[in-house]
Amino acid sequence: MALQKTFTLPSGVSGNYIRLTAHRWDRQAREAVAWFALYVDAAAATSGKAPLTPFIAKLWLTSTTFDDYLAPAALENSSVLAQLYVAAKAEPISCDFGSNAFADALDV
Repeated sequence: MALQKTFTLPSGVSGNYIRLTAHRWDRQAREAVAWFALYVDAAAATSGKAPLTPFIAKLWLTSTTFDDYLAPAALENSSVLAQLYVAAKAEPISCDFGSNAFADALDV
C-alpha cells in the first residue's frame, strides 16, 4: 500500500513513491496523525533504502474527519492504514507541495 506521484525536492532529486511511515491514533480523543515519506521508487522503498525525505507530508484527523475515516463503522471493511491513505488524498495535508498534493496520486 502506497501512493505514487512524482515530486522534485529543492535539491533537484525526484522521487515517485510515497509511503506512510508512522502514525498515531487515539480513538477516545478522536484524533490521528500520520507521516508520509518520499522514496525514489517502489524498489528503493521495498529494499529498505532510506527515503529521500523522511517527511514529505503530515495528515492530521480530528473530530468529524477522524470519524469519517477511523470510526468503527468506517473500519468495517478496511484497515486503519488503508483509511489513512484514503484520507491523505481527500483531506488537507501539511506539505511543502500544497495541502492537496496527494489528491491526484495513484494508489499502488
